[in-house]
Amino acid sequence: MNILLIKQTSLGDVVHGTAAIRSVRVAYPDAKVTVLTSTTALPVLENNQDIDTLLSFDRYRVKSDWWRRPGWTLAHILKTATKIRRTKFDLAIDLQGSWKTVIFLWAARAQKRFVKGRWLFARGFRNRRLHAIDEMDGVLRLAGIVPSQKVPVLSVPDASRAAVISVLGSRQGPKKKLAIFCPITRWPTKNWPLERFSVLAKKLQDEFFVVFTGSSEDREVLETLSLGLSADHALSLGGRLSLNEFFALMERADLVVTGDSLPMHLASSFNVPLVALFGPTEEARVAPRNKRSVTVRARDDCSRCYRRTRCAKNCIADIQVEDVESAVATVLARQG
Repeated sequence: MNILLIKQTSLGDVVHGTAAIRSVRVAYPDAKVTVLTSTTALPVLENNQDIDTLLSFDRYRVKSDWWRRPGWTLAHILKTATKIRRTKFDLAIDLQGSWKTVIFLWAARAQKRFVKGRWLFARGFRNRRLHAIDEMDGVLRLAGIVPSQKVPVLSVPDASRAAVISVLGSRQGPKKKLAIFCPITRWPTKNWPLERFSVLAKKLQDEFFVVFTGSSEDREVLETLSLGLSADHALSLGGRLSLNEFFALMERADLVVTGDSLPMHLASSFNVPLVALFGPTEEARVAPRNKRSVTVRARDDCSRCYRRTRCAKNCIADIQVEDVESAVATVLARQG
């Protein structure tokens, strides 16, 4: 049996998609599973043992360059569609449901097609009130697949683990636990005030060695946050890790504090103690699913506006350091 799964969007969403991929593999252990994802998300799935063939589509380049390079865009779409059409599929399931994914669902030579959302020429499921993983499960059920995985599934290469051990060296010390602070998300409105991460790190420094993480663009800010702590208590790794090395670091964590972003989904996948800070997004849709997590929201009247750059209430700023410190104590007391 040949099955095509399509999930190509942000890294966090693709991490969510690994739960659905595992459900498909459990339902059809002998099937050949092909997954189409975003080029930027390849490292998330390249070590996934539930996948037989991994294809990619450069959706973000298409999004930014289509009007400047229409010829390249059309050629890239046709090239990707040609790769998909080389195989005849018994099932084709689009777990994303956007136009950049549905075109490949339509292009696939498939006996049956299913999609998240409402699109022509495919059976669809949509319920925006559900958690993102549960919504994908609704699509799977349409295809006759019983969902069996409720948290993301990630694999970490041994080489990435070794690289992280080398980077940390003896800095952490044998008696201290490892805390990962991820202060910066892609949306400014999701960011807890940066200086509060530094204050929290100082409060936890007797028990934890704190590592600040982020992209290369965040490096200067993250290094500034760690300046108030000695080298024995904190380290900034902004832009110094590959994606798989970042996975390996998260896997080792004894505590993660982050906003609604990729690190939150990684911590949920690895079931490490996690405090997730929410502002403009709806935790009912994307909150971590692992048992060792606590979500924090300061304002009951927050409208979940989903504004990316400017939020009139700036709800996340109402979360105080004491609120997060209390959440840390709660999550550390949880077992398993």
